[in-house]
Amino acid sequence: MHHRCDFWYVLVFAMTTGSLQRGFAQEALRSAQQSDASARLRERPVVRSTEEPLRIGPVTFDIATGYSLEASDNIRYTENNRESDLIQRPSMHLGIAYGASRQSQLNLNVGFGYEDYISHSELDRFFVTPGSEVAFDVRFGSSGTVTVFDRFDYSQDVTSEGALSGVAKFPRLQNTVGLRSIWKSGKWVWQTDYSHLNVIETGDESGTESFDHLERADEQFFGRAARRFDFPVQAGLEASASLSDYVQPTQRDRNTITAGPFLKWTAADALEVTVRGGVAHTVFQSTNSAMEDSDLESYYVGFQVHHRLTKYIDYGFSATHDIQAGINTGTDYIESTQLTLDVNWKMLRYLDLAARVFGEDSKEARVSQFSGPGGDKYRRLGVDFNASYQLTRHFSVFSRYAFVVKDSDEDLRSYTENKVTVGANYRY
Repeated sequence: MHHRCDFWYVLVFAMTTGSLQRGFAQEALRSAQQSDASARLRERPVVRSTEEPLRIGPVTFDIATGYSLEASDNIRYTENNRESDLIQRPSMHLGIAYGASRQSQLNLNVGFGYEDYISHSELDRFFVTPGSEVAFDVRFGSSGTVTVFDRFDYSQDVTSEGALSGVAKFPRLQNTVGLRSIWKSGKWVWQTDYSHLNVIETGDESGTESFDHLERADEQFFGRAARRFDFPVQAGLEASASLSDYVQPTQRDRNTITAGPFLKWTAADALEVTVRGGVAHTVFQSTNSAMEDSDLESYYVGFQVHHRLTKYIDYGFSATHDIQAGINTGTDYIESTQLTLDVNWKMLRYLDLAARVFGEDSKEARVSQFSGPGGDKYRRLGVDFNASYQLTRHFSVFSRYAFVVKDSDEDLRSYTENKVTVGANYRY
């Protein structure tokens, strides 16, 4: 798909659903992958006519505003007594790039907006889109790059967490401050990352939904050593460590270590295949006298393919298995397998179509006395279809339909939801 439509698709998708998948949830590895993705986006030039750059001296701006109207038939994600509503969503995206010198650049990328529920005003909320960040890149010739970053988002979206049911809000602020470095020496590439994550639950004014037990601070470490071969393959080893400290004593602190190989194969600019996997060892530490320490031996697997089939059609496929942090009170982790397929088609010069299908098979483990033994096993399936049309150089319209169904082994935790969204964006 053309870069111009990539921008709108990412922006619209983040504003309407958040991220349906959290990637590798061994936290340090996931954070490193997010840093890699952010770095690739910063390296891509802003697609804009050279005759009309938004620039003041050495500072380049990328500004967009948008509005959407969404209809949902199950705003509280319940199995029975479903409630529907219309949701207005004004939003804005701001990108700023400042070339401090030939070898350094400061970037700000933030999206924010407000969700206004027509009939359920108690659910109105402000949001900051995932992927918002401030990053300062310093390059050392062609041998290395050091990046200092602050990545943040504020969301109350429920569909991004499959373990949730029967709630309309999942309010949380996540802020990650870190340092990333990449060094090249001959055919070898070395990467190290350190980040500090704060998860802050902002609460619910109605008092009916509380996720205070999820507040925590993480120290995350990541390292990767890779060799580039003459044919388009990069392979190596990567390892990570996460130290999680929960505020509430009802959640056990945890330390996780992962290690394993990865391989990335690129065929020209048309095909990219990434494979990774390894072992994960987690130690859950008691935070009060009623809990005990315990260990968890698991594994993670990731397989991703992106293929540009023709000049107008590209698709991607991913399959992951990992361990995620527990969401509901008293749970320690979620073991999840997820599959995703997405297709993008530039049907006409100004018309782009996109479709996405995902499936999830997960179990949330409950091993503390607060929730009893066992856990919630659930499966989710979702589809969404998007269409965007560029009316003018700056103005575009879009529409979206999304459907998700959750089947849970526990009573009253299954649900279905349909969403229809229409909107418009203006890029200055």
